[in-house]
Amino acid sequence: MANNSDKSMTDEKRFVESAQPHSWLLVAVNLHTQAVSLHKTSGKSVTSLLSNEDELKGQWDATNRSVFLLGGFAIENCLKAFLVYENPSWISNGKLSKELKTHSLTDLSSKVNQLPNPLHGQWVIHSFQNGLESWARYPCGLTAGDLGEEGVLTDRLWLGYLRLIGAYGSQLQDMLKRPWRGPHGFYGHYEFSGNFFATDIN
Repeated sequence: MANNSDKSMTDEKRFVESAQPHSWLLVAVNLHTQAVSLHKTSGKSVTSLLSNEDELKGQWDATNRSVFLLGGFAIENCLKAFLVYENPSWISNGKLSKELKTHSLTDLSSKVNQLPNPLHGQWVIHSFQNGLESWARYPCGLTAGDLGEEGVLTDRLWLGYLRLIGAYGSQLQDMLKRPWRGPHGFYGHYEFSGNFFATDIN
């Protein structure tokens, strides 16, 4: 439940309403839900690259790129929820701080003070960041020196992602149950029910 004590809504106040931590969490949940749904269809469509001699040169699941992209952006939105919670001024005066204007998961995670298991999940963050920076978003790397070779979403990486996003989601919900005060008079706390970060671990 959020409450803005001043009934006159300026553009800056409206911006805080849409940029406060709970909003970042909701986008993360939506992206994660789509990633899980898509991952359940993996293995049904596969593309194979063959040489002139019909030698198998590469093979990709059709869902691989999309799951990487959705999962990576879910992690990014969770990290930005933490950062806005810890730094309310980063959404003041009707704009995002430059500290939030990056897709670098390693850079964002290094700025969070209340991150659960910050060391254990770094390998997952690095894996998804590689996708976000090039091959998951584009058909090639950014330069000839970066070929942008598509990564593989292994069972180990997927399980690591589910555990990481689950830990982020649980901690954010615990934090948002407590009163949070943002810029321009924003005040809010939230109640959660059900499984907000559904997984397919079991």
